[in-house]
Amino acid sequence: MDLTNIFMIAMVMVAIVLAVSEVFKKTFKINTQYMPITSVVIGIFIGIVCWPLSEYPAYVMLMAGFVAGLTASGTFDLLKAAKKEGETHD
Repeated sequence: MDLTNIFMIAMVMVAIVLAVSEVFKKTFKINTQYMPITSVVIGIFIGIVCWPLSEYPAYVMLMAGFVAGLTASGTFDLLKAAKKEGETHD
């Protein structure tokens, strides 16, 4: 088992984690400072949910979910910074 499999699975899961994180943020009014940990927890949960549907062991799916959560968190921060920068140049 190499890291390529984990990263490939995680890249598929990132969009799902981003969407679910955004829904959680809007629904439960989660503060933006808690979004990174929320994304990681959602990613791990999605990894666990997808595990029975995959041919990979549980630890691979957990790691893929963890990586997807971290990636989604970074993407969230990047989009937030880009939006903030776009507002200052108006």
